[in-house]
Amino acid sequence: MRDRTRQHRVSSVAFALTSMVFLHAGSVLAEDGNALFHQMLKDGISLTDDVTAKIPAPTFLGSSDDTVPPTEVEKQLQKLARAGGVQRFIRDSAVAPIAIDTDSIPNSEGQRIGHLLDVTFVVHAPLDLVQDSEALNSLLGVDSQADQTEDAGAASKVSPEELAKLGIAPPTETESFGRIRFPLLDRVKVEGVIHAETQRHIEGDPSDFVTVAWHLDPRFENSWSPIGRNDLGQETTGEARPYQGLGGLITATRLPEKIAGADSEATIVQARFVVHEPVDWFGGRNQLRSKLPLIIQDRVRDLRRKLAASPNQPR
Repeated sequence: MRDRTRQHRVSSVAFALTSMVFLHAGSVLAEDGNALFHQMLKDGISLTDDVTAKIPAPTFLGSSDDTVPPTEVEKQLQKLARAGGVQRFIRDSAVAPIAIDTDSIPNSEGQRIGHLLDVTFVVHAPLDLVQDSEALNSLLGVDSQADQTEDAGAASKVSPEELAKLGIAPPTETESFGRIRFPLLDRVKVEGVIHAETQRHIEGDPSDFVTVAWHLDPRFENSWSPIGRNDLGQETTGEARPYQGLGGLITATRLPEKIAGADSEATIVQARFVVHEPVDWFGGRNQLRSKLPLIIQDRVRDLRRKLAASPNQPR
């Protein structure tokens, strides 16, 4: 039971953030204003004053923010599927493969201070259902109704009054500001505000896509705090310290009919994001990177099951 609780907590840094972004931005219809998306690609995300990590361009979108041809989709899926083959990778199963790649981000001294994660998987559900579903909104770790829940991360929208105090204009139709709070491995608690920007093109044709660019907004007082235990074994939270270096890109595109099959409607989901890991979090030990792939796999399987059980899923 203890292990399950820890799995629940560490996953917040991965797909909890993804779900929070969709929670606040999922129903947005974007016509333009995709500046944050292009900023992530061009400038990246600052982890420290002297280390910045760029987010690689999405695999299944072209440079002009449109979907790539089916032949290119299949080519990229073959790379992700590796020896298992494309049909195994895209099969309609909760336990279908998930492509997860992680790279360390070093500082100038070669010390690991962060991670770049690239996660791609297929869910057998229409793009609009994937984007708007409660299953994705609540993808382990961030729940707008869970502010008092110890083990779950919490998310809530930032009020217009809070934005005005910082001189931030009211969000456009493509933007959202969400306050997050989540624990990691019973050792660290992260708090701050995520700024997200959504581009949504759903017309019911093969070129449909949704993109979400998001980052821990440096205009707010974002922080991390050490979690400890007192002499009675009760959880305690230490002094908050400034924190930055969370963000990335999420894309959802239709799996071409040529690949999925005429009777199947499926969606390719890709999440590329950066996580800053200060040395003080785990004393330089590789705990976060070693646990994230298994946690992500578990959460994606859970998402697939929830989508399969959705009453709005086509039969």
